[in-house]
Amino acid sequence: MKWFFNNFEEIIGAISLFLMALLAFINVITRYFIKYSLAPTEELEVSGLVFITMLGASVALKRDQHLRLMYLDRKVGEKTRFYLTFFSHILTFIFFSILTYLSYFHIKDEIELNITTEALNIPEWIYVAAIPFGSVIINIRVVQKIIKLIKDRK
Repeated sequence: MKWFFNNFEEIIGAISLFLMALLAFINVITRYFIKYSLAPTEELEVSGLVFITMLGASVALKRDQHLRLMYLDRKVGEKTRFYLTFFSHILTFIFFSILTYLSYFHIKDEIELNITTEALNIPEWIYVAAIPFGSVIINIRVVQKIIKLIKDRK
């Protein structure tokens, strides 16, 4: 179970990517053999990209592969590096907390206005839910990074 939680983003992302590739493949096959395009599948694929992007950002944060100023990281001392990293994590947490908060209102508006997608006619908020979902996962990883940073310093 611990392995699942440590690799949650990779597992869900791989499953999502597989399903998106399968939909695209089915669309190509139907277009080739029966000359009919399954256009609604494109809507699912594009929406899946938002979901995978949020999961990918979380993986990058977890693995310390996110963008940062490596030049500055190499030139400063250990104590300054700690504070810069800590400050970076705090800013990341604040950003994704605000994103979660604002996306709540976005979803609320879409539910109240009963906005549906064009091709499949399903509620639009289902796709938008990937943003707060991913933001919460990223914030969990940020808290884990802050705890590890503090433990490693001691």
